[in-house]
Amino acid sequence: MNIARIEAINAATLEALQRNPGKADYWANPYFGYYVVDIFECPSFVMFTNHDCMRAKDILYHRYFEPGSMKLWCRLAKLATGIIDIGAQVGVYSLAAAALRADIPIYAFEPNPFAFARLRVHIQVNQFGSIVEDHSAIAHQEGHTQFSWLKKPGQQISSGGHLGAPTQNPDAYEQTIVTLTPLDKTSAATNIGPQGLIKIDVEGAEGLVFRGMPKALARQPDIILESFDSKNCDAINAMTRPLGYRAYHIREKAKELVPQDGLIPQNTKGEDFNQFLTVRPHEEVAALMAA
Repeated sequence: MNIARIEAINAATLEALQRNPGKADYWANPYFGYYVVDIFECPSFVMFTNHDCMRAKDILYHRYFEPGSMKLWCRLAKLATGIIDIGAQVGVYSLAAAALRADIPIYAFEPNPFAFARLRVHIQVNQFGSIVEDHSAIAHQEGHTQFSWLKKPGQQISSGGHLGAPTQNPDAYEQTIVTLTPLDKTSAATNIGPQGLIKIDVEGAEGLVFRGMPKALARQPDIILESFDSKNCDAINAMTRPLGYRAYHIREKAKELVPQDGLIPQNTKGEDFNQFLTVRPHEEVAALMAA
């Protein structure tokens, strides 16, 4: 496809986006290039899509991406002494944090090679020197293992992946070998400081992440995480409750935090996937989310 053709397609898509804000059809209106992200409580930044990124579908086309979690993340990032994004994918959380904080390192871990490559593009185009990218998979031990992710239609960058080889339908997956690293073995854990902030989105490996971060966890960082697995939730509750952690369900559309009795597995068919772990008093948490 030549440049003139791409420019014509992009012009038609931008017109559709202006005509129907938040409602243009992603597949019928492809877009190739850079776009501005200005929907979060942080200075705007730039991302890139080759009509291959689901985050572009969320942000550029629908102007919607985990609004409750991102509101909480941005407000906590302003207060944090150290920020860690585990399962950064193409970097939305890391980029928002970097837009707010150029004064501290923001550690972004992403083992998927295609997502990691796009993360690097985003760091470079925004000149976010505070983001420290790492291709390791954060887990419970050092070593190497297979990492698999489901192939997406139209060669989309996969938003998920898991440690180990696929157990069913292997032709539907792509695979590579990744380095395993416990968080406590990284400079990210060393530099987290007394008021750390961590996001964990690792498609079922969150229990392994927590097993590899007891020293970091002892510093009681705020944690936003995704989990759909009851065993992982139970294991994480057993590690966090003795440290004084409280759990909250993040209601994305309402941008609210709902107290709950520990982490519980979320519904994969629902709209709210993230939960919040913190030792902050409830009154302080409520104030964080106030308009």
